[in-house]
Amino acid sequence: MLPYSTFSLIPREELRHLIYDLGKSDAEIAQLYRVSTNVVNQRRRLMNLMDGQMTAEQLANRVRLAEEIKHLPPEAVEQIQEIVLQYRGNVAY
Repeated sequence: MLPYSTFSLIPREELRHLIYDLGKSDAEIAQLYRVSTNVVNQRRRLMNLMDGQMTAEQLANRVRLAEEIKHLPPEAVEQIQEIVLQYRGNVAY
């Protein structure tokens, strides 16, 4: 096992490899590095390695899109709402 201090130095690509390529859980990684699962989970969040988590660039693109939607005519906004409902499983806002 590796000493505690090495986990704070783990590169993003190595952590990504453990999670996605090797399928390691937070608990397994925590045991390997002798840290708590909360420490692993926090590191994953900081490195944008959570399932479904957006990168800063993706978030910026979505914010820009939302700003553009504000200036569309009402019928265009209705079309966008229909598309959103299709992807959300028809759950109305």
